[in-house]
Amino acid sequence: MRLSAVLPVSIRGSYDVDDLGRVELLFRSLSAFAEPNMFDQFLIVCPNHEVKIIEEKCLKWSSLNIKVVSEDVLVPEFAAYPKMRGWRKQQIIKLAAPRILDCDFFMTFDADILCLKSITKSMLLIEGKAIMQYEMRSRHPKWWKSSARILDMSADVGDIEKGMAITPAILSSEICKETTKEIENNLRGKGTWADRLCQLHNPIALNNWSLHRFKRARWTEYSLYYLCAHKLGLIDKYHIPTGTETAPTLIVDLIVTHPFSDWDPTYGFSKENRSLFCSTGSKHDISPNIVWEKIAPFIPLKIK
Repeated sequence: MRLSAVLPVSIRGSYDVDDLGRVELLFRSLSAFAEPNMFDQFLIVCPNHEVKIIEEKCLKWSSLNIKVVSEDVLVPEFAAYPKMRGWRKQQIIKLAAPRILDCDFFMTFDADILCLKSITKSMLLIEGKAIMQYEMRSRHPKWWKSSARILDMSADVGDIEKGMAITPAILSSEICKETTKEIENNLRGKGTWADRLCQLHNPIALNNWSLHRFKRARWTEYSLYYLCAHKLGLIDKYHIPTGTETAPTLIVDLIVTHPFSDWDPTYGFSKENRSLFCSTGSKHDISPNIVWEKIAPFIPLKIK
């Protein structure tokens, strides 16, 4: 099984935080804990004018097999929607990753993710299937309703209480391709699936101020992926639930507490914590240097 990864990023993130500095922490933690060459390719997608800068910053992380590409190369449809928010672009980039990645599965990352312990590909892919962590749909009910409307299907598929957890997650390239096909099928030849999703968030389009469009605008990449996989009967073919005897490890089960000064990372990096990753929170402007001061004692720094 071939496993890759995708990370949408810009030097300054959506909330004007130092995302490139936070990526440095992500890569320090992955370099310390991930088995070498676990990812066939680690795709970083960024604005065109930032490609060279990010390439130079990533040269030292050779074991991660990083490739940096412009978001306009991966999703050329963005050119027609210059006012798209970065958060929405990130979601489309994750669904579009199989346009470039040649792999069975790929792992999604954001800049605010940290790896907490030793990790191997065999922990993530079990008997040819990727582990999937669940969360209650009731946490974000509008995601599921919006995505179902885009896919022209009922949201009441599978266990209607369960949805999939968000980044980091492991996605099947095949399910991603089928999801984008399903979105495109509803367009009847009028543009691509990426056009469809971008059009829902074009602030200068008058029809976006209608109730019809508003009901479709709360989608996420994961709710689209998960519902489409159920619609086509692909969940059990490509995924195995995590947190079970067969796959006991959790992908992510820890969000750093705020205020940040109250966070004690000891438990997160301990054997008692079953999760592989944590998030420092994208909306909190915490200096990467301050985060590093907290986590450095737990991360054996290896640049390779």
